[in-house]
Amino acid sequence: MDMTLTAKIKIYPTAEQAEVLKATLSAYRQACNAVSVVIFDTKVLAQAKLHDMTYRLLRSNYALRSQMAQSVIKTVIARYRSLKSNGHEWTLVRFKKPEYDLVWNRDYSIVQGLFSVNTLEGRIKVSFEPKGMEP
Repeated sequence: MDMTLTAKIKIYPTAEQAEVLKATLSAYRQACNAVSVVIFDTKVLAQAKLHDMTYRLLRSNYALRSQMAQSVIKTVIARYRSLKSNGHEWTLVRFKKPEYDLVWNRDYSIVQGLFSVNTLEGRIKVSFEPKGMEP
């Protein structure tokens, strides 16, 4: 049985790490909006087909790493499916707030007590508050 766990943690990046994270969140949000336009125009919600339509664009225009590009596609598909399943009319989904959906052991992990996260500039290791993550 697959289980999804959502965790909200507090991280303590340095000023330089914070800038890298802001740039990553901004690129991710912009990429989500680009994929949203494609889905809105084509009504395609199949991940494989959207991958073929958008992956190269995401990698080149937004400098996203491979897993980030995949996550963008999944994030936007999920938003449109939610819209559809809740009975809302087909409308362009816009991403306004910073967002970055992370995949365990691909986008992030815990290494030697530090939160290791993928960014546009590679992985950074950030101290974090583990409260609420106890087994």
